[in-house]
Amino acid sequence: MSPKVGLVMKWFFNGSSGLVYQWIPPMRPQVIGLLKGKVDLDFKISDDPLQAYRAIKIRNPTTDLSGNYTCVVSTFLEEDRQTRTMLVYSPAQNFRFVQEKKYVFLVSLICSAQNMYPKPVIAILANGVPLKQTVTEMKMDSWGLYSVTSTAVVHDDDVTSPLEEFVCELSLPPANYTINRTTIYYPGLMPTTYIATFEVNKPQERLSNGKLQYRLCKI
Repeated sequence: MSPKVGLVMKWFFNGSSGLVYQWIPPMRPQVIGLLKGKVDLDFKISDDPLQAYRAIKIRNPTTDLSGNYTCVVSTFLEEDRQTRTMLVYSPAQNFRFVQEKKYVFLVSLICSAQNMYPKPVIAILANGVPLKQTVTEMKMDSWGLYSVTSTAVVHDDDVTSPLEEFVCELSLPPANYTINRTTIYYPGLMPTTYIATFEVNKPQERLSNGKLQYRLCKI
């Protein structure tokens, strides 16, 4: 293949109107719109002059770059395109699972986390079963990041053993990310504002192979 046949490679973000990258050999690539200032224009994936800039290397990707990317390769004679999804996720920050006891026979289990993307799924479990009395509040800030607080109130009469282990599980399903915290409750304790002594943290985190998925466009 020769540049004389009119080779043009374009990348689009979330549809045909969102052009973000264009390369017409033998010229250097152009970055447009969403990716402007975020691409390493010195990055080459091949020494072949018709392959060199077919891939994009993004510097410091942020969650707003998540979406569908379409690569369109065309010549004077034909055109081909492929679309793939890239997810840039933000793991949980300030992930806490605590007990708060204001009444003799009731304890509040409070699980919270901040600055997550995409939208998280949260559950408070006992013996692997989600507590039905859980109330969850979720907020999204101006950057598109989520904060979540989930609260469950447990009565001492529902705890049939000397202690009960509760687990807060937080996940970002599209990112294959799951993390949890465990706290142990002893019924019969007197009211206190915050029970820190009996909190046990057991983080178990499963991450995908990488936070970023780079898709290469082959000519």
